[in-house]
Amino acid sequence: MTKEHYEALLPKKISNKITKTRIVVPIQNNLKVEIDVYYDYLQGFLTAEVEFPNEEEANQFEKPNWLGEEIGYKEFSNFKLSHMDEKQFKSRISEEWMNHNKVMIEELNQLVKNSY
Repeated sequence: MTKEHYEALLPKKISNKITKTRIVVPIQNNLKVEIDVYYDYLQGFLTAEVEFPNEEEANQFEKPNWLGEEIGYKEFSNFKLSHMDEKQFKSRISEEWMNHNKVMIEELNQLVKNSY
């Protein structure tokens, strides 16, 4: 989406604005993990997504330990997140999950600092 298209749609929004940073991490077999770190009312939440070229590779995938548990895209899609307020969001996320996310965000921040 272009900046102009985004700005044209923003006044017409009927939900919460999602603010996030995307970090792309290369992993095995030329795959990559797209990590989204969220802000504002979703502060401390992050998601990671791996896209596969085919179903066979998806079935053979052994996820790295740091990747965390499967949450299911549909429950936490940007569309669904944008229709939750902070209270609704926090009622769906465990404290343990958020603590794991904090550790991951700190590690990502260290990687970014060390890459400069």
